[in-house]
This record gives sequence, structure tokens and C-alpha cells, in this order.
Amino acid sequence: MRNSLLSILLSICLFTCSNSEDLETGEIDVLYTAQKWQLVRMSGSFENAETTGENMEWQEFYVFNPDGSFLKRRETAGAVFEATGTFVLMEYGNDEADYLELTYASGENLIGSCNGDRTEVLVFRSSIALSNTWQACDGPGLDYVLVKD
Repeated sequence: MRNSLLSILLSICLFTCSNSEDLETGEIDVLYTAQKWQLVRMSGSFENAETTGENMEWQEFYVFNPDGSFLKRRETAGAVFEATGTFVLMEYGNDEADYLELTYASGENLIGSCNGDRTEVLVFRSSIALSNTWQACDGPGLDYVLVKD
């Protein structure tokens, strides 16, 4: 009887517990495919302070790789800056959204974060749209779309 109860509890735990690999983001499986996400819109804290395309202050993209690494590349005023690091897929509390938490190994000047550390958080708006969370602390709002080749 005791072994049966233990088996049932273990089965329940296995079916209800999840980790970052179990998180669903619609049609996108970030952990197993290389993906490029292009910056398409910048917004500020003022009304009508939105720019798109070539009118944005800089051009930028992320490449998320299957091994959990990323590249961020920014072009501004003829200069190119790159950052690298790792990412994990996250969920926070009761929030149903999925997030990417990036940890930078290089290119710290490209971090868009409220924390002041080497991390940056992006939120999935849909399976093809990501936004940063920097705007929560007066940074610019940055919106990205998945580039399909």
C-alpha cells in the first residue's frame, strides 16, 4: 500500500511539475531552433513618441541559438556594436506570459534593463512578437518581430 501511494504521488509530481523546457510559446520553440528577432518599433514615455523602420535611433536584432546562447547586434550612426550571452525561457508568478531572461557575457553597453546588472528581460507578446521590459523604468519601449527566412 505504501509503495502504491508513493508511486501515485511521484506520478502526479512528474505530470504537474514543469521546467523551462516545458514552457509553451505558441508556434515558436525557442529552445530548439535558431531565430532572428528584428527591432521594428521604438516608443518613448511621451504620447506619439513612436518611431519605426529607418526613422528609429538605431537598428537592432537578436539571434537566439538552440544551445541557449544569443547575439545582439546594434547599428547606430555608422557604428556596429555586438553583445553575447545566454538566455533561458521563464515564467514569473501568476503571469501567463512567457519571458526570455538574457544574461550578458559581453557588450554590457547594449543591456536594456531596469536592474542595473548583466540581465535583460524580454516578453513574448505572441509567437512572432517580443518586447523589452525596459520601458517600465523609463527606458524606451522596443518591439521585435521574428524574421522568417
